[in-house]
Amino acid sequence: MRFLICRTDGIGDLVVTLPVQQLILVNDPSAQVFWLVRPEVAPILDNLPGITGVLHRSPDIDLEKQISGIKPDVLLNIGHRDQEVVPAAKRVGVPFRVARPRGLEQFIFATHRIWTKRGGSGRHEALHALEFLKFLGWQADNSLLPTAPSLVLTEAERVQGQRDFSEFPSPRLGVILKGSGSGAFPSPHWWKKMLSELPKAGWNPIILSPSEDCFLPPTEIRGLMRRLATCDAILGPSTGPIHLAAALGRPTLCLMGRRASHGPDRWAPLGNRVETLQYPGNEDDLGNGMDRLQVERVLEALERLR
Repeated sequence: MRFLICRTDGIGDLVVTLPVQQLILVNDPSAQVFWLVRPEVAPILDNLPGITGVLHRSPDIDLEKQISGIKPDVLLNIGHRDQEVVPAAKRVGVPFRVARPRGLEQFIFATHRIWTKRGGSGRHEALHALEFLKFLGWQADNSLLPTAPSLVLTEAERVQGQRDFSEFPSPRLGVILKGSGSGAFPSPHWWKKMLSELPKAGWNPIILSPSEDCFLPPTEIRGLMRRLATCDAILGPSTGPIHLAAALGRPTLCLMGRRASHGPDRWAPLGNRVETLQYPGNEDDLGNGMDRLQVERVLEALERLR
């Protein structure tokens, strides 16, 4: 069978959806798996085994022509906010079209619909993504998180990462200050205090993101992955680069809020060397709640990872 997995949203969304490909290939090793993603995040998929091809979702590219060109048997529109994908797949004759019922056309033209509530369900986003394969009878164990995705760097990229950080002694702590989405993150005042304490605890912090706060030369997403992989550990709030770090096998401490739709149950990074830390109290995530994270707790969690 030929599958087209559509995930046309953010970095973290794409990373936590990678287990969908794993489950497809476990059940059908001969399956051909294509991805439809935004051009700026597509390089994340470079060198990953099992991928047949990657399509770029762009206003400049004819969507129907893209889909008809690969002739998929199954389209999984996991990035459900892109409501043009399912109608386009219907028009070019894709037999199975799976979607969440978001938008009238997507509701009408999907052959299979995912109704399960996501926010506040206590289930990880990766498990919600795997539900798109239930219509085939393929189902992950809902009591466990799926196998953590593993991103791939080339040897040349790893060597370049070491060159990038040749002036920074170990242990290097890559720091992500905030994300571009709706997730919570501490204030600049909190980070100023945190960054002053890290060297006292034996860490050499290096701000990697956002780009305006990073004193290293600008880089593309593969360059960011290279830098993440060269660090001894990564610290930051729940956002795309933190998911990349976890999938690259880096010890990762993810600072998370209290809202059910953004907490660890649903959005903890998938990885074998990941720890999450929530702030105490019930303040609004986007208010001053994240600043209640005690520096001492963060340092203790980093020491456990080390």
